Amino acid sequence: MNSTFWTNTIWFIILFVTSIITNVFILYRISNKKFAIAFLFSIIGLSFIFEATLVLGLNAYSYYPKIFRDSYLDIIIGNYFSQISVSSTALLLATYNLSYIWYCAFGLIYYLVEVLFVKLGIYEHFWYKSIYTFFGFILFSWLAKKWYKAAKSSTNRIINYISLYFSVASISTFTIFLGQRLLGIQLMRSNIFFADLENRNNTSSGFLYQFIVLNYLIILYKSKLNWIVKTMAFSCLFIAQYLAYSTGYIYIYKGLFFVVTSLDLIGCYCLIAVSDYLLFSK
Repeated sequence: MNSTFWTNTIWFIILFVTSIITNVFILYRISNKKFAIAFLFSIIGLSFIFEATLVLGLNAYSYYPKIFRDSYLDIIIGNYFSQISVSSTALLLATYNLSYIWYCAFGLIYYLVEVLFVKLGIYEHFWYKSIYTFFGFILFSWLAKKWYKAAKSSTNRIINYISLYFSVASISTFTIFLGQRLLGIQLMRSNIFFADLENRNNTSSGFLYQFIVLNYLIILYKSKLNWIVKTMAFSCLFIAQYLAYSTGYIYIYKGLFFVVTSLDLIGCYCLIAVSDYLLFSK
């Protein structure tokens, strides 16, 4: 076993274990467990937006779980551990309808954990300060609670759409898109955001790609068009992806275009159907 496992990786695993325990308490509390599972991914999806802004856009901090040799991929995985933990705790506060004293208490815990991680050298600040986490967690959890209450029994189409989008975005990130990146069979090479930083540009372009594809597929899934029209609309995405592939904006391992594109589009469409059922079936 790599020596960095006991100095770096183990702490992120412990953080993940606490997230599992937190979610056990959530599922014990809530009666509609299908909704709780899907909505957790909605919160995680929202947390990715904040994290991407801080890490990609503002270069605020960095993680060092030492799981992958690719340093940037390692940062992303560290980010996932962090956001799953924060999102799980935010949902716990919402489902138990705890007072705001608890928000401050958990905010303090995350502040202390962050200070510890910095001391251990497995997390590094560039301009960011640990105190920002204390206030940021309280604000994020407050927002998650308002969203949870609104989405739990909402008939508002905007709230339902946002919940569905973020849920599918985070699930597809953990499964389809991360899996393809780890295997090296699909990468974004658009150079839209960071032309001189390949890994950062790949991640940023991936967010844009995911945003376009998922919104297109959700609208298509929710539409009342007949299956022939839907099939034609679906085929347009295959054509668009082939054009992006042929012009070099998307790298797909040779000979795997149809497999990778089918996994992207059909896989995401199926995830939309599953998440829609989990969130809105009463």
